[in-house]
Amino acid sequence: MKVIGKEVGEAIAPMFTEIEPRLRVEAGRILRVEPFEGGALSDIDWDEPGAVVVSLHSGVPTHALAHVLGVALQHLRQTLDHYPDVVPGAAQVEGEQMLRHALRELVLAPEAEERLAPLGLDMRWEVEQRHQGMKDLLRQASKEWDEPLTPNHAFGALLYARFALDHPEDLWTALRKEFNRKLPALAATGEGMAQLVREQGWATPGACIESLIAVRDELGMRDIALVEDRRTGAVL
Repeated sequence: MKVIGKEVGEAIAPMFTEIEPRLRVEAGRILRVEPFEGGALSDIDWDEPGAVVVSLHSGVPTHALAHVLGVALQHLRQTLDHYPDVVPGAAQVEGEQMLRHALRELVLAPEAEERLAPLGLDMRWEVEQRHQGMKDLLRQASKEWDEPLTPNHAFGALLYARFALDHPEDLWTALRKEFNRKLPALAATGEGMAQLVREQGWATPGACIESLIAVRDELGMRDIALVEDRRTGAVL
């Protein structure tokens, strides 16, 4: 299978051929995959009439591209299966979009990875990029990040919880120690958020909603982050 001019193997092909017709039938859209030079590894654009555009960063190594595409396809599947979304609340604060994204990814990214795990896709490059990115962020973080009820504290706690849930343990151990040394209050909050997600889980749309709401409310983010139940259209 070839995408953006690169051969990515056949492991991802059945998933692609499952999602593509579902989009046509259930959403009335064609699926396009295009290269881009954005700040993320991938992007999904639902704004183009009659299409969903999955953009893959052209700088992703070929051996890592199947997993990057797989994550994007799983996020499309989550939308089709009516998994929840995180949408703006009534308030506007600096960095709110980033906070909503971190909250959404804390729950929906592990759900996607769980679905991809049986395919055995190569994700070593992505893990290395994430690991180095977290090291750099931790190095640059100020003491303000350790102050509860601040946006930076909430953002850092969400990232910490995500790593606690799905980063390889051999890599996470050293990062966890550094968090506890430099930002102990943030680390404690992050551990609590990870535990909330473990308790509620992500196995169903309902479980994801419970996890998102539990973390959001614990971090005091209700004014900027509402949870949309795509099964009913309710905003919680």
